[in-house]
Amino acid sequence: MNSSEPSRPLPKVGIQIIAKAPLAGLAKTRLIPALGAYGAASLAKKMLTKILQDCASLLIDTPTEYRFSVNLWMTPSAQSPAWRTVDIPDGIGLCEQRGDDLGERMGNAAVQGLVNTDAVIIIGSDCPEINASVLRWAAAALHEHDACMVPCADGGYALIGMRSYESRLFTNIPWSTDKVAELTRRRLLECGMSYIECTAVHDIDESADLQYLPPEWPESTSEQSPV
Repeated sequence: MNSSEPSRPLPKVGIQIIAKAPLAGLAKTRLIPALGAYGAASLAKKMLTKILQDCASLLIDTPTEYRFSVNLWMTPSAQSPAWRTVDIPDGIGLCEQRGDDLGERMGNAAVQGLVNTDAVIIIGSDCPEINASVLRWAAAALHEHDACMVPCADGGYALIGMRSYESRLFTNIPWSTDKVAELTRRRLLECGMSYIECTAVHDIDESADLQYLPPEWPESTSEQSPV
């Protein structure tokens, strides 16, 4: 029998999900005029459950080029009763968000995620267009580039991935404005990081965004009165 070379370990990509508990009055508050407080929270839970399931599928169906880990960065903490209604799949790590603003929380997730991985992908939970296929695209992109991004039609982004941490990507960014993606592109260039982008997607923040939900979801054509 011919001897074979030892197999090399697969590159490891850490998916970091930044999420709020889907509580009425806390989650997706800008959707309350269209769906009511409980309807908005229900939709937040549905979107969170979808991305958790998509990520969990990657832990089982791993491509030959790399392997995934997944962490859910939570606010409030995992011990809060607010999370009792959320079905979190096995294999997903639970972490408490840390930081005073979104940039600090994302930066901390990136730093911690890179401790045991070759690259990280940071996502939220409010964009159903981010799915397992998009996450595989991001992982593959990070084989060839220092960073990757999936921009949003509103000027933000729904996914950012990187092979190394650069604080400038998360510092003094005007979050929740139409300047986020463009400023992040400039920062990537300033940091000397090569990057690639995917087609723009739509996150679900306001009533007008409900049209971008999967058509089989009743909220996509909801005419409910606020409750």
